[in-house]
Amino acid sequence: MLRGHATAKIDDKGRVKIPSEFLDLFLSLCGEERRVFVTSRDGEMVLVYPLPVWEKHERRLAELPSTEPAVESYLRTVNFWGREAAVDAAGRVLVHPLLRDHAGIAGELSVFGKQSVLEICPYEHFRVRPPTVSKDDLSRLAQYGV
Repeated sequence: MLRGHATAKIDDKGRVKIPSEFLDLFLSLCGEERRVFVTSRDGEMVLVYPLPVWEKHERRLAELPSTEPAVESYLRTVNFWGREAAVDAAGRVLVHPLLRDHAGIAGELSVFGKQSVLEICPYEHFRVRPPTVSKDDLSRLAQYGV
């Protein structure tokens, strides 16, 4: 399970080095080919899915009605921002220019472990105002026993 927060930097070629605290587990989720799907749900935060995890997610989506507007919107969005990539031998993954530029992925980055996915965003997003959970969010989570 990927959990916690680390910082990272992006190099001149647009590659983010996966922080050491995530790397071994993340690579084990990617499989031997080290393939990933780099995408976003909003163009503001980068999501890096090990390809087998993404493919499982796609299979669940394929079971939903293709005429459902939410499915159509979701697929259009994640595929607009999304590209397949590979984790290189140095543990880096390329964030393609369209997403990198729109999300402001430059300089110091925050990398969050979110179970089987990594979320990347500019560290500046949280320097002034760290993330919090609202009372409404806690109430909704309590409905699921969390």
